[in-house]
Amino acid sequence: MNSKIKLTLGEGIEIEAEELPFSQEIKIVKNPRDILKLLCIGTNIPHWPEFDKYILHDLIHFHANSIVLVETANIVAHVLVYHYKKDTLYFGFFGVIGDKTAKIEFMIDKLIEYAKKTKYKFIRGPINIPTIIYGWGFMEKGSSTKLSIHKPVNLPIYNEIFSRKGFSVILKEFSYEGEFQPIPLHFIENYDFSDYELIHFNNWDDFAKIKHEFLLLNSKNLPPKSVVTPDSGGIFDNYFDFIKQYGNPFMLVFLKYIKTNKLIGCFIGTPDPFNKDSFVLLTIVIDKEHRNKGLGWLMAKDLLDNALKHNIRYCTTFVGSHVVRTKEMSEKDGLPLKRTHIIFLYSI
Repeated sequence: MNSKIKLTLGEGIEIEAEELPFSQEIKIVKNPRDILKLLCIGTNIPHWPEFDKYILHDLIHFHANSIVLVETANIVAHVLVYHYKKDTLYFGFFGVIGDKTAKIEFMIDKLIEYAKKTKYKFIRGPINIPTIIYGWGFMEKGSSTKLSIHKPVNLPIYNEIFSRKGFSVILKEFSYEGEFQPIPLHFIENYDFSDYELIHFNNWDDFAKIKHEFLLLNSKNLPPKSVVTPDSGGIFDNYFDFIKQYGNPFMLVFLKYIKTNKLIGCFIGTPDPFNKDSFVLLTIVIDKEHRNKGLGWLMAKDLLDNALKHNIRYCTTFVGSHVVRTKEMSEKDGLPLKRTHIIFLYSI
């Protein structure tokens, strides 16, 4: 059994860790409540105490551990590691106090070594759980640093060093954001929507009833590259609880095909507790058989019109670089590209 030791993270913060057999400087932290104290190293997004229940849920669900670099009993660097699929080690909250190049390189080496020792074939990240708060990716140079839910901020040096160490870019996520205007009527007036019905929910209990239909719609129509959060079905209730606490039912719009009485589309927004006049346009899904009929614009107009009625005038997005149609919609509606985040993959 690994011996347990006490470490410190700033004045008055004590953390219990275990030694790893392959490095004297590297320790591992397994207690979820101790891990909570470490996440601040790897993100600029605030850790509010009221977020604890959402964070702890995902740390426990994914059997997460924290790997830390220690100097004279003080923690100076951190990376969270967890798993969902057997062959992939996910990482998140990668950070070095002071952003020192040598320490970043050292932590990457130890992350790779840990993955090899634990028999993983791939390393994927950064994906910071719960993603509904802490998002994913290392931010590219020139991106906006405005505080926002989902949007971690880091120096470009992290991207540069991960690339040098053999990590390849598997996904770029674009963030279009800004004050929005109502979608003009002429965007949708030439389409026939008579076979479709917009579905809204006045309370959260009604939405909970269609949970499984919603998950099925996503699993059938989202390409694997678009699914960044691992095990989205397993953590759905946790993320839904977050949306209920900070959001409003108008942020969820669904579309029913009248002939079959089935849901064939959704436009999902999530709240931003840090910016009360803002929300995130997170997901748009339309069943493959019903695309190219203006349905995305129909749902988008409905959602944004309702947002304006609730005095919300600013929105942000996460759009995968491979999702051409959603990028075109964001640009056509006048939202500027403000940030780009990169997710890496390493093959062992």
